[in-house]
Amino acid sequence: MRRRKESSTGFYHVVVKGIARERNFSQTREKKYFRSIIRKHLKNYDVKIYAYCIMSNHAHIMIWAEIQELSFFMARVLAEYANYYNYKHDRNGHVFQNRFTSECIEDENYFWNCLRYIHMNPVKAGMAKKAADYKYSSIKEYFAEEKMLIHEEAVRFIRNRFGEFHIFEAFHQGRKYEVFEDVKEEIEQQRIDIAEMMAHELCEKNKFDFCIQVFEEKAVREEYLKKIQQTLDVSCRKSQEIYSKIRKKMKSK
Repeated sequence: MRRRKESSTGFYHVVVKGIARERNFSQTREKKYFRSIIRKHLKNYDVKIYAYCIMSNHAHIMIWAEIQELSFFMARVLAEYANYYNYKHDRNGHVFQNRFTSECIEDENYFWNCLRYIHMNPVKAGMAKKAADYKYSSIKEYFAEEKMLIHEEAVRFIRNRFGEFHIFEAFHQGRKYEVFEDVKEEIEQQRIDIAEMMAHELCEKNKFDFCIQVFEEKAVREEYLKKIQQTLDVSCRKSQEIYSKIRKKMKSK
């Protein structure tokens, strides 16, 4: 079993995935129950939740903890939910895909982009028009009277940074080039979205009338392919695959 990487800041982006893409949080009461289990075990472990979002087949949690404490906490939470889920659905066996994954959050820029990504998950999935419309994420919790999971330090941090909820909400409309841990399909979609953003930026940079010109001009096309490969940290073959998908999309417009 590969050893989990330890963050120098203590912050992690944790992703919990249902086994075989199973929608193990598909029902409202399942989302609520998972949140209640997390809340219960927060009392017993030295962990601080800064953001979360519970989707239908996976969940995101931004958390501060010592690496060993994080493992103990998540193991307890996931084991209790697995028992509940199996009994509820008259099934046996694993509920989650292997262990949870954890990305190290090593700098402030990555922290903010990751927090934005977590809250925007329901919008990208078509489950909500605005991040604030989704009931099973932390976006509204920082400015609400009742706190479900968010630690008081996270509340102070967000309020000091943004002051008012509408400013915090507007912050979520930005997007950077990072690709965050998620289910396989979402990671691929992140790459496609970023590559499309880069195509539009090159279009503006070169003052083209149409974005398809990025693919028609040889020098710009080569610059774009190189940028895809370097920015997304993918192989030459993968960059060509992403390039082809964006070109096809642009040609259809």
